[in-house]
Amino acid sequence: MDRFNLTLNIAGSPIAGRKLNVRSSLPVASLIATIQDKFNLDGRYELRLDNESRPALPLEKQLLDVGVREGATVVCVRIVEATGTEEAIRRGHRETFSKSFKRVYVVENRSLTEFDLMWHPAILGRRDVRNPANNKLLAVDLEEMEELPTVSRHHAAITEKSGSFFIEDIQGRNPVYLEGQRLKQGIQYPLAAGATIQLGRVSLTFRLIS
Repeated sequence: MDRFNLTLNIAGSPIAGRKLNVRSSLPVASLIATIQDKFNLDGRYELRLDNESRPALPLEKQLLDVGVREGATVVCVRIVEATGTEEAIRRGHRETFSKSFKRVYVVENRSLTEFDLMWHPAILGRRDVRNPANNKLLAVDLEEMEELPTVSRHHAAITEKSGSFFIEDIQGRNPVYLEGQRLKQGIQYPLAAGATIQLGRVSLTFRLIS
Protein backbone atom coordinates (compact mmCIF):
# COMPACT_ATOMS: atom_id res chain seq x y z
CA MET A 1 0.00 0.00 0.00
CA ASP A 2 1.56 3.29 -1.14
CA ARG A 3 -0.55 5.49 1.12
CA PHE A 4 -2.39 5.04 4.38
CA ASN A 5 -4.62 6.95 6.75
CA LEU A 6 -3.38 8.04 10.17
CA THR A 7 -4.86 9.80 13.19
CA LEU A 8 -2.82 12.71 14.54
CA ASN A 9 -2.73 14.04 18.11
CA ILE A 10 -0.54 16.99 19.10
CA ALA A 11 0.44 16.66 22.75
CA GLY A 12 -0.37 19.63 24.98
CA SER A 13 -2.79 21.17 22.48
CA PRO A 14 -6.49 20.84 21.61
CA ILE A 15 -5.50 19.30 18.27
CA ALA A 16 -6.52 15.65 18.46
CA GLY A 17 -8.14 13.08 16.21
CA ARG A 18 -7.07 14.82 12.99
CA LYS A 19 -6.99 12.54 9.95
CA LEU A 20 -3.93 12.39 7.71
CA ASN A 21 -3.39 10.57 4.43
CA VAL A 22 0.33 10.09 3.83
CA ARG A 23 2.81 8.07 1.79
CA SER A 24 4.11 4.98 3.56
CA SER A 25 7.61 5.83 2.29
CA LEU A 26 7.54 9.32 3.87
CA PRO A 27 10.43 9.87 6.31
CA VAL A 28 9.44 10.65 9.89
CA ALA A 29 11.28 14.00 9.71
CA SER A 30 9.27 15.01 6.63
CA LEU A 31 5.98 14.18 8.32
CA ILE A 32 6.96 16.28 11.35
CA ALA A 33 7.85 19.22 9.08
CA THR A 34 4.49 18.88 7.29
CA ILE A 35 2.60 18.83 10.62
CA GLN A 36 4.49 21.89 11.89
CA ASP A 37 3.72 23.81 8.71
CA LYS A 38 0.05 22.79 8.63
CA PHE A 39 -0.63 23.59 12.29
CA ASN A 40 1.82 26.52 12.65
CA LEU A 41 3.94 24.86 15.35
CA ASP A 42 7.17 26.54 16.51
CA GLY A 43 10.07 24.76 18.16
CA ARG A 44 11.38 21.21 17.82
CA TYR A 45 9.09 18.17 17.74
CA GLU A 46 9.33 14.40 17.66
CA LEU A 47 6.83 11.78 16.58
CA ARG A 48 5.66 8.83 18.67
CA LEU A 49 3.42 5.91 17.84
CA ASP A 50 0.18 5.38 19.82
CA ASN A 51 0.90 7.62 22.85
CA GLU A 52 3.30 10.10 24.48
CA SER A 53 5.05 7.46 26.58
CA ARG A 54 6.37 5.51 23.60
CA PRO A 55 9.93 6.14 22.29
CA ALA A 56 10.40 8.77 19.60
CA LEU A 57 10.47 7.46 16.03
CA PRO A 58 13.85 7.80 14.25
CA LEU A 59 13.79 10.91 12.06
CA GLU A 60 15.59 9.39 9.07
CA LYS A 61 13.43 6.25 8.83
CA GLN A 62 10.38 5.85 6.59
CA LEU A 63 6.99 5.46 8.28
CA LEU A 64 6.53 1.90 7.08
CA ASP A 65 9.95 0.91 8.44
CA VAL A 66 9.15 2.08 12.00
CA GLY A 67 5.88 0.18 12.37
CA VAL A 68 3.39 2.82 11.26
CA ARG A 69 0.43 1.11 9.59
CA GLU A 70 -3.01 1.91 8.21
CA GLY A 71 -5.23 3.42 10.94
CA ALA A 72 -2.37 4.05 13.38
CA THR A 73 -2.34 6.97 15.79
CA VAL A 74 0.75 9.17 15.82
CA VAL A 75 1.49 11.75 18.51
CA CYS A 76 3.54 14.88 17.81
CA VAL A 77 5.37 15.93 20.98
CA ARG A 78 7.33 19.14 21.53
CA ILE A 79 10.92 18.63 22.66
CA VAL A 80 11.43 20.58 25.88
CA GLU A 81 14.93 21.95 26.27
CA ALA A 82 16.36 23.56 29.40
CA THR A 83 16.00 27.33 29.06
CA GLY A 84 18.48 28.21 31.81
CA THR A 85 15.92 30.39 33.58
CA GLU A 86 15.57 28.19 36.67
CA GLU A 87 19.35 27.96 37.03
CA ALA A 88 19.66 31.77 36.77
CA ILE A 89 16.97 32.16 39.45
CA ARG A 90 18.69 29.65 41.70
CA ARG A 91 21.98 31.56 41.44
CA GLY A 92 20.31 34.98 41.61
CA HIS A 93 22.01 35.88 38.32
CA ARG A 94 20.47 38.73 36.32
CA GLU A 95 21.38 40.68 33.20
CA THR A 96 20.35 44.06 31.80
CA PHE A 97 18.29 44.39 28.65
CA SER A 98 19.76 45.42 25.30
CA LYS A 99 20.66 49.09 25.07
CA SER A 100 18.24 49.55 22.16
CA PHE A 101 15.31 49.55 24.62
CA LYS A 102 14.73 52.76 26.56
CA ARG A 103 12.01 51.22 28.67
CA VAL A 104 10.65 47.71 29.25
CA TYR A 105 7.57 47.47 31.48
CA VAL A 106 4.21 45.83 32.16
CA VAL A 107 0.90 47.47 33.03
CA GLU A 108 -1.60 45.90 35.45
CA ASN A 109 -4.79 46.32 33.46
CA ARG A 110 -7.28 46.94 36.29
CA SER A 111 -5.40 49.62 38.23
CA LEU A 112 -3.10 50.72 35.34
CA THR A 113 -0.14 50.36 37.71
CA GLU A 114 3.14 50.27 35.75
CA PHE A 115 6.08 48.02 36.67
CA ASP A 116 9.44 48.78 35.10
CA LEU A 117 11.60 45.78 34.22
CA MET A 118 15.28 46.53 34.79
CA TRP A 119 16.80 43.06 34.35
CA HIS A 120 16.14 39.54 33.17
CA PRO A 121 15.08 36.94 34.04
CA ALA A 122 12.39 39.30 35.33
CA ILE A 123 10.19 37.34 37.72
CA LEU A 124 6.47 38.11 37.85
CA GLY A 125 4.96 37.04 41.16
CA ARG A 126 4.60 38.06 44.80
CA ARG A 127 7.29 39.04 47.30
CA ASP A 128 8.28 36.60 50.02
CA VAL A 129 8.18 38.57 53.28
CA ARG A 130 9.50 35.70 55.42
CA ASN A 131 12.45 34.97 53.16
CA PRO A 132 13.61 38.10 51.28
CA ALA A 133 16.40 36.09 49.62
CA ASN A 134 13.71 34.69 47.32
CA ASN A 135 13.01 38.19 45.96
CA LYS A 136 16.36 38.77 44.23
CA LEU A 137 14.95 38.62 40.71
CA LEU A 138 11.38 39.69 41.50
CA ALA A 139 10.64 42.50 39.04
CA VAL A 140 6.82 42.62 39.18
CA ASP A 141 5.42 42.32 42.70
CA LEU A 142 1.68 41.64 42.44
CA GLU A 143 1.15 41.28 46.20
CA GLU A 144 -1.14 44.33 46.37
CA MET A 145 -3.08 43.58 43.18
CA GLU A 146 -5.57 41.10 44.71
CA GLU A 147 -7.07 40.32 48.10
CA LEU A 148 -6.96 36.53 47.79
CA PRO A 149 -3.74 35.61 46.03
CA THR A 150 -3.94 33.54 42.85
CA VAL A 151 -0.39 34.50 41.84
CA SER A 152 2.55 32.32 42.90
CA ARG A 153 5.74 33.74 44.47
CA HIS A 154 7.69 32.89 41.31
CA HIS A 155 4.90 32.63 38.74
CA ALA A 156 6.44 33.56 35.37
CA ALA A 157 9.63 35.05 33.98
CA ILE A 158 10.36 37.43 31.11
CA THR A 159 13.69 37.10 29.34
CA GLU A 160 15.39 38.70 26.33
CA LYS A 161 17.71 37.26 23.69
CA SER A 162 19.25 39.48 21.01
CA GLY A 163 16.36 41.95 21.11
CA SER A 164 13.56 39.35 21.22
CA PHE A 165 11.48 38.84 24.37
CA PHE A 166 10.07 35.63 25.80
CA ILE A 167 7.79 34.60 28.66
CA GLU A 168 7.97 31.33 30.56
CA ASP A 169 5.85 29.55 33.18
CA ILE A 170 8.36 28.73 35.92
CA GLN A 171 6.12 27.08 38.53
CA GLY A 172 3.67 24.82 36.71
CA ARG A 173 0.90 24.90 39.33
CA ASN A 174 -1.10 28.05 38.74
CA PRO A 175 -1.70 28.80 35.06
CA VAL A 176 0.02 31.41 32.90
CA TYR A 177 -1.83 32.60 29.81
CA LEU A 178 -0.43 34.55 26.87
CA GLU A 179 -3.16 36.06 24.69
CA GLY A 180 -5.55 33.46 26.09
CA GLN A 181 -3.26 30.47 25.43
CA ARG A 182 -2.15 28.50 28.47
CA LEU A 183 1.62 28.07 28.57
CA LYS A 184 3.42 24.83 29.29
CA GLN A 185 5.99 24.98 32.06
CA GLY A 186 9.62 25.37 31.07
CA ILE A 187 9.05 26.56 27.48
CA GLN A 188 9.90 30.10 26.38
CA TYR A 189 7.14 31.65 24.27
CA PRO A 190 7.74 34.74 22.08
CA LEU A 191 6.41 37.88 23.78
CA ALA A 192 5.40 40.82 21.60
CA ALA A 193 4.79 44.41 22.68
CA GLY A 194 1.12 44.88 23.52
CA ALA A 195 0.58 41.22 24.42
CA THR A 196 -1.71 40.34 27.33
CA ILE A 197 -0.37 38.10 30.11
CA GLN A 198 -2.74 36.49 32.62
CA LEU A 199 -1.41 35.28 35.98
CA GLY A 200 -4.20 33.87 38.11
CA ARG A 201 -6.81 36.65 38.17
CA VAL A 202 -4.27 39.38 37.36
CA SER A 203 -4.06 40.69 33.79
CA LEU A 204 -0.95 42.50 32.52
CA THR A 205 0.06 44.13 29.24
CA PHE A 206 3.68 43.99 28.08
CA ARG A 207 5.10 47.30 26.81
CA LEU A 208 8.31 48.42 25.09
CA ILE A 209 9.85 51.79 24.23
CA SER A 210 12.73 51.49 21.79
